[in-house]
Amino acid sequence: MKLIVVTPAGREKYLRLLSHHVLKSPEVDEWHLWDNCRNEADRAYLQKLAASDPRCKIKTLPSADGSLEIIGRFFRFCDDADALYLRLDDDVVFLEEGFLPRFKERAMAEKGSALWYAPLIINNAVCSTLIKNFSRVLIDGPLTCQAMCPYSWAHASFPMALHPVFIEAVRTNRLSDFRVPDREVRLGRFSINAIGFFGSEVLDIGEVFFPPGNDEEEWLSVTLPAKLDRPGKVFGDLVAAHFSFFTQEQRLLQTTILDDYYALAGLPAPAYEKPVVKARLKDRLRPWRKRKDPAPKYRVSLPADRHGA
Repeated sequence: MKLIVVTPAGREKYLRLLSHHVLKSPEVDEWHLWDNCRNEADRAYLQKLAASDPRCKIKTLPSADGSLEIIGRFFRFCDDADALYLRLDDDVVFLEEGFLPRFKERAMAEKGSALWYAPLIINNAVCSTLIKNFSRVLIDGPLTCQAMCPYSWAHASFPMALHPVFIEAVRTNRLSDFRVPDREVRLGRFSINAIGFFGSEVLDIGEVFFPPGNDEEEWLSVTLPAKLDRPGKVFGDLVAAHFSFFTQEQRLLQTTILDDYYALAGLPAPAYEKPVVKARLKDRLRPWRKRKDPAPKYRVSLPADRHGA
């Protein structure tokens, strides 16, 4: 069975890192780059990336303009009955060693038990709840098991605390501290930063598989599983890292976290613009007035006793 990675693309500063993790694996038969670029510079990089490896194939839609609403329409390209598709966001910044063959092996062994399969995703609100309650990682701060958690999803303070600890765990061979038992996902939205599904099942399900509106995540992670009475499933022993949601990106790009993920991969970080976030005028004029939604504070740490990966 083929393994075809698909990615809504793309932002060069992230794709350079993701391409390292995807293309170094001989397990990948094809990488479909869904051209949803926001500017011509990123599109030029996409073309350059596609030219660098024959496994890369650019998929285009005439109405793709970089918006999230268009992504669901690209799923119609997932029509190979002999393929396991793995959708990775373009800002997936880490896949553990051996991730791709292990993911394929696990998904094939469990084919039919769930509609889609996901790894344990660093900076994914549902997975963060699993990490807090079932792993050895110590998390002090508010979390809810909602894809759009008003704390960990809505602010950058949680991934700013989580990413450095995760990076240190990788560096010190302590990924086992993050691993959790497998868990099914039912009747709750799941951020589909990384999910796998079978082309044969897309064809069997037919037209109903494809998102009817502009929110492919709600359709694929909640509505369609409920209609078919088939859950999603998280493989708790396979780890990937997702950089940010739009609610977090500007603040995270002000840090060195993205550069640190490049260093973890043994790559130099590309030049990219670090945003400057200015204080709102009313906050400068009224510094004593507290915001209604202050970013919560977190402490994340590994346990004192070491466990190997």
